[in-house]
Amino acid sequence: MDTRFSRRCLVRGVVSGAAAVTVLGKSVLAMAGAAAPKPRDKGIWPFYAFDNGLRTVPTVEGKVRLLKDLGYVGIEYQLNHKGLPEMLDALDKHGLTLNAVYAVPFLEDPPDPGLPESVKRMKGRTTRIELAVRSRELKTPSDPAGDEKGADLLKRASDLCADTGPVVSVYPHAGFWTEKVEDGVRLARRIGRRNVGTNFNLVHWHWVKQARPLEEVLREAAPHLFSVTINNGAAKGRTITPLDEGDYDLVGFMRLLKQVGYTGHVGLQCWSIKEKSEVHLARSIARWREIVRQVLAQK
Repeated sequence: MDTRFSRRCLVRGVVSGAAAVTVLGKSVLAMAGAAAPKPRDKGIWPFYAFDNGLRTVPTVEGKVRLLKDLGYVGIEYQLNHKGLPEMLDALDKHGLTLNAVYAVPFLEDPPDPGLPESVKRMKGRTTRIELAVRSRELKTPSDPAGDEKGADLLKRASDLCADTGPVVSVYPHAGFWTEKVEDGVRLARRIGRRNVGTNFNLVHWHWVKQARPLEEVLREAAPHLFSVTINNGAAKGRTITPLDEGDYDLVGFMRLLKQVGYTGHVGLQCWSIKEKSEVHLARSIARWREIVRQVLAQK
């Protein structure tokens, strides 16, 4: 699938009264009159995998081929400016999507000198630049004293992306300055640009003490929500497991997403899973299909 889209086609959609961000557009191949490969990410909750779930596969070609064979729509990639062209070539060859690139900048750092060229390579794609932001100076996660620097960091990335893709998304991460989805919402509101939003990460929500009910948090985030990531694990521990192993209420969580109107991409977090990639990824996507069937069967 060609995952690129033309200028000014990033739009917001409203589903069941809750706003959700949707990226739409014609493929470049289709606009050129060529036959485009069959899309793999249509429908509700297209499902992709993090590259940390592919550690036992040694080559980029092998990683992408495995995801395609198992039925994932694409990958989240730990941003490596030198390795990005090879990853893009493999994804395009196999009709998969570069769903996101992930980076962990500090508030106090100068701009990443490699980012402009990488953004050029991703131009016209629906990719998210996911930023899990840390701080050397601010010792308390979510401290609003960092908002000005945080907004400037996101604006610089947003300026590079403009309105042709990729887009910019805050990645909440336990212990980081952007620790909660509320931090992403606060920054997205402050910036007020349609190409700046936030992720919701289920595992980091579990790992951080929460002051509000999950449904309330999701409803507030919905107008700015670019992606949701899930995994299974021990609700009272700090483990990440395949979707078929653990005590997270994943069916209940996906029902909440349905209720708040979120129908966008869902990613599979695999950090710390030791099993062979082809085994745990197959287990997770099989369970994922069961979860979706259960949720959509409920009227």
